[in-house]
Amino acid sequence: MGNAGSVDSQQTEFRAHSVPLKLPMPEPGELEERFAVVLNAMNLPPDKARLLRQYDNEKKWELICDQERFQVKNPPHTYIQKLKGYLDPAVTRKRKPIENLSDEDRFMMQFSKIERLMQKMTIMAFIGNFAESIQMLTPQLHAIIAASVSIKSSQKLKKILEIILALGNYMNSSKRGAVYGFKLQSLDLLLETKSTDRKQTLLHYISNVVKEKYQHVSLFYNELHYVEKAAAVSLENVLLDVKELQRGLDLTKREYTMHDHNTMLKEFIQNNEGKLKKLQDDAKIAQDAFDDAVKYFGENPKTTPPSVFFPVFVRFVKAYKQAEEENELRKKQEQALMEKLMEQEAMMEQQDQKSPSHKTKRQQQELIAELRRRQVKDNRHVYEGKDGAIEDIITDLRNQPYRRADALRRSVRRRFDDQTLRSANGTEITM
Repeated sequence: MGNAGSVDSQQTEFRAHSVPLKLPMPEPGELEERFAVVLNAMNLPPDKARLLRQYDNEKKWELICDQERFQVKNPPHTYIQKLKGYLDPAVTRKRKPIENLSDEDRFMMQFSKIERLMQKMTIMAFIGNFAESIQMLTPQLHAIIAASVSIKSSQKLKKILEIILALGNYMNSSKRGAVYGFKLQSLDLLLETKSTDRKQTLLHYISNVVKEKYQHVSLFYNELHYVEKAAAVSLENVLLDVKELQRGLDLTKREYTMHDHNTMLKEFIQNNEGKLKKLQDDAKIAQDAFDDAVKYFGENPKTTPPSVFFPVFVRFVKAYKQAEEENELRKKQEQALMEKLMEQEAMMEQQDQKSPSHKTKRQQQELIAELRRRQVKDNRHVYEGKDGAIEDIITDLRNQPYRRADALRRSVRRRFDDQTLRSANGTEITM
């Protein structure tokens, strides 16, 4: 019985060691940093590394844990040290017979005779992957630059956000008062605010307002360039890859100084040093342009990477286009219904001319009037104000940018003051 208990405890201990606990996932910034270190240590081809970078955070964390848990216990230098036993008698008591080695080990033994083997192998891999790395990184940096600049400089997008801010202040004025701005994440909430019949969202209403009163900004999304491509870029990893290229070039230069007769290294440095310098300039421009765009919208570049910043606009543009299409479809359906009602009304008029009774005509006219009233009621969009305040906000936005003025716009305040003076004096005052 004692032995059985001992075996059970050993099995339990073995399972505890063989099934490691899953560590909690770190913050996104630390996760990307550790993932970049693991990726560089794996020394994969650029196309394979690009696939791994597309993993979600959960898969990235699993890869990090796997690599850190199952690190190679015998690194390459240990293997080379063992091979020296077949070359140098001083390493062991006697030289070991080379015939005992496999063909692969003999090949590696010849390799071990090369001076600075690891350094030269690293340079060979760097030279072989350099062109592909440049070709892969350049479009990603250009996408970040184009998307950042276009989003920040778009006047039409700015006007759209002004309209959203004005409507949001109107809707919340009775609760918390007007605000100066809103977080970009709030754009996702436009689809969650719905009309009383649940058929339209606030974004449908905004799309209608823009099309009717701000036609010149309705195609604001045409001013945003490469936003979808920029949303798929990990800028932090791209910048790390650029630094790795610089380290590889520095290593190549040091090797060339030791062997200045090597024409291959000389030609590579001369032909590609300028390309790397241009890539580094693009990397700095991309970083600065992205930081400026994020700060422009009141966000923090350290906590808002491109994978968070740009998708907000991608989702908003997609939802806005869909709202436009649905509004257009609804208008076509309404137009078809009106035409059908007009045809019925014309037919009834013809029948009334032949019929002596007007009872049927009055009933049909009442039915048509009721349908039209319902049509008008359905056509009233989300949160239409009874006092006309929201209409004043929309109208004034065409003449001046939206500004907070203690929850009252200047035009509304002026109208309120005029009415107060008239009621106080009982006479009309000319302004």
